[in-house]
Formats: sequence, C-alpha cells, structure tokens
Amino acid sequence: MTTRRPRARVTRALALAAAGLGTAAALSLPAATASAAPQDRVPGTDCTTAQVERAVTATSPEVAGYLDNPRVRGEFERIVLLPEPQRTEEVDRLLQRNPRIAALVQQYRPIVDQRVALIYATCDRY
Repeated sequence: MTTRRPRARVTRALALAAAGLGTAAALSLPAATASAAPQDRVPGTDCTTAQVERAVTATSPEVAGYLDNPRVRGEFERIVLLPEPQRTEEVDRLLQRNPRIAALVQQYRPIVDQRVALIYATCDRY
C-alpha cells in the first residue's frame, strides 16, 4: 500500500482549487468574453498578462495546465487585470458561490497565498 506524501496532497489541492475556481468562474460567464492582450499590464505589478501566465507555468505547473481551457484562461485574464481591491472581491465572490472550492482554498490558504506572492514577485523575469 502506498501513501501519498503531504506535498502531493497539497499540490493536488492547489490544482483542484485553481481549476475549480477558474472553471466555476468560466462557467458563469457568457460564451463570448473579451480576452486580455498578452501585453496588458497587471495592476500592482510591472508585468504583463503573458508574463504572469509564464510565471504560473514556471512556479505552479500543476495549475498552469488549466489555462489551456479558453474559458478558464479568459476568466483568469479578466480577474488578474482587475485592480487589487476588485480582484480580491471577485475571488471572494467566486469562492462564496463555490463552497467546496472555498474549503480547499481555506485549508491551504498559506500555500495559495505564498504561490500567488511568488508569481507576482517573479513575473517580471518571464
């Protein structure tokens, strides 16, 4: 019998939380949403959306695969381009509508926050 290491559970939970949040958000959108241009600046950073996406891929590959879904990518881009207070409010609204995902995010909140901070701190390198 093999046991899963705690790190594997955390990684899986992060991926599920990110995927679930992105998918839930994408499903609540109309079919046609405007997509951010890769050169659009992300508020609160010196980075473009393309740089943030590359930072996600480099630092959180288990999450990055979900950005291959056009609806999830569109919602990700929409949220990441919001000014910080609105971004936080929007994520909170999405979590309120998705209690299962909210529970995962809450359970792993320090790790989620650490990953987000790492992405924003390093995105200018990509």
